[in-house]
Order: sequence, then structure tokens, then C-alpha cells
Amino acid sequence: MAKRTSTGALTKEQHAAQDERYAQGHEYDYVIIGSGHSALVAGSLLANAGNTICMLEYHDVPGGYAHTFRAGDFHFCAQIHYTWSCGKGAVMWEFLKKIGLEKELSWNLYDPAGYDHMVMPDGKRVKIPYGWDKLAQNIDAAYPGQKKHVEQFTGILARLREEMRAFPTGKIAWWQFPLYALQLRGMLKYRAKTLQDVFDECGLSKEAQAVLIANSGDMGEPPGRLSIFSYVGLFGGYNTGAYYPTKHFKGYIEGLVNCITEKPGCHIYYETEATKVNVEGDRVSSVETKDGKIFTAKKGFICNMDPQLAAKKLIGWDKFPAREQKKLDYEYSMTGLMIYLGLDNSIDLREYGFGKFNIWHLEDWDMNKMWRQQKDLNFEKPWFFMSTPSLHSNEPGTVPAEGGQILEIASFMGYQPFKDAYDTSYVEYMKLKQKMANRLLDIIEQKYVPDLRKHIVVKQIGSPTTNEDFCMAPMGNAYGSTMTPKQMGLGRLKAPTPWPNFWWCNASSGYAGIAGTLHTGTQLYMDITGDTFIDPKNLASDDELIAALPTSPIPRFSR
Repeated sequence: MAKRTSTGALTKEQHAAQDERYAQGHEYDYVIIGSGHSALVAGSLLANAGNTICMLEYHDVPGGYAHTFRAGDFHFCAQIHYTWSCGKGAVMWEFLKKIGLEKELSWNLYDPAGYDHMVMPDGKRVKIPYGWDKLAQNIDAAYPGQKKHVEQFTGILARLREEMRAFPTGKIAWWQFPLYALQLRGMLKYRAKTLQDVFDECGLSKEAQAVLIANSGDMGEPPGRLSIFSYVGLFGGYNTGAYYPTKHFKGYIEGLVNCITEKPGCHIYYETEATKVNVEGDRVSSVETKDGKIFTAKKGFICNMDPQLAAKKLIGWDKFPAREQKKLDYEYSMTGLMIYLGLDNSIDLREYGFGKFNIWHLEDWDMNKMWRQQKDLNFEKPWFFMSTPSLHSNEPGTVPAEGGQILEIASFMGYQPFKDAYDTSYVEYMKLKQKMANRLLDIIEQKYVPDLRKHIVVKQIGSPTTNEDFCMAPMGNAYGSTMTPKQMGLGRLKAPTPWPNFWWCNASSGYAGIAGTLHTGTQLYMDITGDTFIDPKNLASDDELIAALPTSPIPRFSR
């Protein structure tokens, strides 16, 4: 049976070792609540700079949504499949170089011919390549007459990405506003626009729109609600290179953890739930945990926990000024179902159309309609995602020694039906999970891999309530606060809090995904230390990153 809770894996001896360490009275420069990706990024940078770090993790493993769990002899990353910003001169490269791990923690590029394959309702498969010009060609080849409309659309994306690159990261003087207003005219024009608004402006057909938002799960919102800025950041980021870690996400997260714990005086406490943040005067004085420990910090406290939840549960909502309450009162992003399959060594998914790319399956042209229907578990014409991590790297560590492959399937689903079933009984909850998973597996066997079920060695299903427990994600949200125009503007929550020694460091106080939380963690480190090792203006441009990519297909990995 699948593990039902996020704790309980540590042995008595491991708990005793943590208790013994605590009893030694270590003094820390920074205490970090949580060990999600943004926290590990900030923590590794701070530890690398000579600070002593303590991380308090509710779960029994680190990484948040990027954590890896074991089922049988297979290892699955909980939620992350690919990312961007990993080319030389991009943020990931600069971050890993800063902590001395740019060679150890390398990244594999997805297929240049198409890092995402969009399978349309009419059966056509449209590949998403690197470079806007190639994208327009691919869409026009599938749906003639759309080239000029796609070029108009990607021209807007390119312009906004350039302006985002020039956007000031620090405070600006009043007299600078007119200058920036001229430089950022596109951002001002589109600040309240949704992706659907821009689709309509460019006159894109329903087919072209579907290709461009088939990866709706990456965005966490349908086009009618998604901020164009969020789309520009993510879709534009992948346009410069989509990557998977050579050592899998398991190796990447372990590398960051080791970067912290191998430094003198730096520790991570697992199955250690923070229950209270104590405030004295204008500063945070300590953090208390469920098992009675009290942690203090000489320089400051960083909260990787969801800010809205932490404000209510750990600190007290009334301690925040009205202005801060408004920023914290955000709507949560979507949630969904994940199916993790470990397959035997008698099947090779590459023979069924899989490879160094992801597949997005659509059965309805209207993604706004899909979103409404699947929220209520109407799966008559479902949308879903398929990824094959074991085909993205030849490094061991995710499949059994005798061989095998991994297929992961994800789809958008509403939170409340799963919550209601869970509250009714665990049996009803499991029935609902199996029902929805079987609906997707039926389609995959019908259209992609006949007799797939015969090859399944391990099957695990994660639901919205799984997310809520294992990652303390309210309502099972996938990306923190939802990325609508209202929540993507200047009023979006940032790292500072009412207390000068307490900072947020989470997808909701920055941006979601590996690249988003990477930016959140690096920016926090630079803000609190003054060590500005990344200047957006000095990073490789989109054109430079794309020019450095190979144009021919990458040799596929052996079985």
C-alpha cells in the first residue's frame, strides 16, 4: 500500500541523533523553515558563504515538490519533470558555478526537434522546437495560414522578455519612473492582459491556440485566466532550452543538500514540524517545533512554508498590517492527479512514440472549457501530460538494476471532490483515485501503448490531498498563488515581511517551478547579503542561449 503520510520514515535512532545534535546547543546564523527548492538554493548559497544554516523539514526527505520517493525498486520525482535557464550563462549555470557544482550537477537538453509534443484532438502531433521562427513553421505546417499570426504572437513574447530583462530589481527613484515607462511600454500595455486576450489580439485560430497552450499544466491556469507575463516567463524560458538533470532530480536535490550539510555547523532536521514563530518587538526571536525544540538565529529566519498558511498557523494573522494581509490573501493555483508507473524491462517506450520530450494529449480544442469540466471531474474529453524520466538520462538511480522504464502521467483535477472523498473514508478516497487513474490509463492503452498495464511493476497515484499532506500545499496547489494578472503585478508578495530579520522564500513570494524558485532563492540571498553575483543584464540573452543549442537530434540513451 502507498505511504499515507509525509512522516514516519525516520527510525528511533535517527530521531535520537537529531535530539542529541539539538542538545549540543548549536548556534545558527540562519534558521530556515522548510527545505523546498527555493530554500535549498538560498541555504546552499548562505552556507557556501560561510554561514551556519539550520533547516526544519516537516517531511522525511528534502526537496518539496522536487523531492524523490521510492516505490519498490523505482524512484520518482514527486512533481518536477523539466526546467529551463540551465544553459551556460543562464541563472542555473551561474548559481551552480557560485557554489562550485556546475560540473557535478549538469543538465541534459531535451530533443531540439521538439521538447514538447502536442497531440491535438484531430490526431496531429505538433512539435515545439527551440526558436520562435521554427515554432511558427511547425504550427503553419500543421495548420496552414497561421504563420503570420504566430509570428505576431511570438513577437509580443520576445518584446516582453526583453523588457522583463531590463526591469529594475531594486528600488528606483521617483525621477526614474518616466525613463522606465518608456523602456517598459510593452509591460505597461499588457500588465492586465490574459493569454487569451493576446491570442485574440493576434487572430490565432483555435488550432494554433491549442498548440500554444497544450502545456496548460505547466502554467497552472487556463488561457482565459493566465497572466500573459507568466506565459512569457515560462514558455519563453523553455524556448531557450528545456532541460533534465543528468543525475535526475534525486541527484540534483541531494547535491544541494550535501552542499549545506557538509559545511561546518549546518544541519537539516527531518520530521520536525515548525508550530510557532515567536515575535519580540520588531523582530522574530525564535521558532518552536512540535517536539518542543526552540531554534534561534543570529542573522535571520527564512520561511519556505506557504506564506498564507504560515501567517495564519505560525505567526498570527492579526500581527500583519492590513497592507500585508492583502498581499497574503491570495488565491491558490490549480491542483491535479499524478500517476507514477514503474515498467518492466520487456518494454521500450521509444517504440511507442516516446523519447527525450514530453507528450501533451488534448481531446478538446477549448482549454478554457477543459479547465471548467475537469475541475468537476468531467473526463469525457480529457487533457493530460506524459513524461518519461528514464529516457532523459542514462545515469542510474531511478529504475532497478535489471532495467525498466518510468512513465509519469499528470492531469488537472479539482481539489474538493478528493477532499470530500478523503473525509468520507479512506476507502472512498482510494476508489476515486483509482477511477480517475483508470480513465487515463484506458486512453493511453487505446492511443499510445497497447497492453500497458501488463508491463506495470509499480503504480503510485498522487492526488490533491497527497500534495496537501506531503508538501503542506493548501488545497493541493501546484504553484503556490495562482498566476492571474491580479496576482502577477507589482502587488505580488515578495520576500520582505514586517520584521527585518524574517523573509518569505516560496513560490508564492516569487515564482513557481524549478526556474522560478531558483530565481526566488538566488534573489533572496543577494538581497540579504548584498552579494549580487547575478545581474540580469549580464546573463546570456535568449538569442545567445538559442544559438548555443545543437540543431540536430541528440542521440537517444540506451536501454
